[in-house]
Amino acid sequence: MLGKFKFNSLLCVGLIAVTFVGSVAEAAPRAIGGFFKQIRQQNFMDRDEQGEHEVLYQKFAGLAVDKELRERFPKLSAAIEQRTAADWARLQKESAGMKAEAVQFRQESPNYYHPFAQEVDVIMRRADDAVVSYLEMEYTNGAGAHGMYGWQGVNFNTMTGEEIALSDVVKDMGRFTDIIIAQLKKEHPDAVFFDLEKHVRKYALMDKLNWTLDPRGVTVYFNPYAIAPYAEGLLQTTVLFQEQPQLFNEAYLETAEAYAQPFSGYYPLAASLNDNGRRDVLSVDEGENKVTVTVNGRKSVFDTPLTKLQPVLVHMANKDNYLYIDGQTAEGNRQTLVLKVEKGKAHHVATLPYTFLHTIAVSPAEQQYWRFMTNPNGFYIDRAAAPGHSTKTDICAVGADGQLTFG
Repeated sequence: MLGKFKFNSLLCVGLIAVTFVGSVAEAAPRAIGGFFKQIRQQNFMDRDEQGEHEVLYQKFAGLAVDKELRERFPKLSAAIEQRTAADWARLQKESAGMKAEAVQFRQESPNYYHPFAQEVDVIMRRADDAVVSYLEMEYTNGAGAHGMYGWQGVNFNTMTGEEIALSDVVKDMGRFTDIIIAQLKKEHPDAVFFDLEKHVRKYALMDKLNWTLDPRGVTVYFNPYAIAPYAEGLLQTTVLFQEQPQLFNEAYLETAEAYAQPFSGYYPLAASLNDNGRRDVLSVDEGENKVTVTVNGRKSVFDTPLTKLQPVLVHMANKDNYLYIDGQTAEGNRQTLVLKVEKGKAHHVATLPYTFLHTIAVSPAEQQYWRFMTNPNGFYIDRAAAPGHSTKTDICAVGADGQLTFG
């Protein structure tokens, strides 16, 4: 269980220590680190008259915290670990039913049979000493025409471990809903919506909007079939604090000067790179042995054959912005592409033989943990290793030029 897992490593307290006591409003938040996900994979096999076959593949990656974070924020850590443990227990319980359904599907439709799948993943959105916000994603694939997935936002008060309600953050839900509807229409002009206004207002009235607190705003997510057909995918929109300050509780308008925000390579990230209220939209894409970064519609292409990209926006206190893009090479090891984002373009800074994927090569299978970079002033990163070998951990910060500093 995740709650019993001990993360044996020493953190340089001087890099990430912060001083914060009291409520959100007492001082500007400061970024914190110490979050990771433990990756578990299971393959369930069966045998019938056709031979041995796979019936179910499960992959689980739940949020966890390291020892130092648990000591500093015990209530938050307990809330996260309880939620993760419950998710893991649920998957274990559901696996029996999915295996039975897969066996039946193989018997009834041998020509269309495929193994069933269930995957759970997590990605951080914000982590400071006021708010911790992250996304849970679940994907299942059974006997239907296609798999189904969904994202769920989780928002905690860092000091108390209590969940934050959207009504705690937004003062005028009616106006907030109007803005969401208008932005969805503008940002997804070709989408086929299911009576957009009716459904969004219904979710808002029922307090069922799916959202996260980001370092510079609130992002709202609509899963497939919520407001549009499956083919439209996940639809999201971000309302930045500086764009609509009158909408938000003053306590949440104070945000960390420096932060690191992981995001998905499948979806764009909205932020204000210069902290001036101007909206900036970034996306990271892979393909044709290249990495493409788009900033406000302007593309920068890098001849770097990386796949399975894990990008992080790094925003420094002096308003310099970098992208740390962790990706997998053709040989199977990982490296991190460092880019500086300025004047609407991305510029290459370095390609580092480092990764946020921590690997322990043990028999019978590797143990893997993904470290989330949320505090640019102190984090763990691993020296990359070839597949099947253990990685080695360093303690780092982002220096003035975007490069790693060690200590």
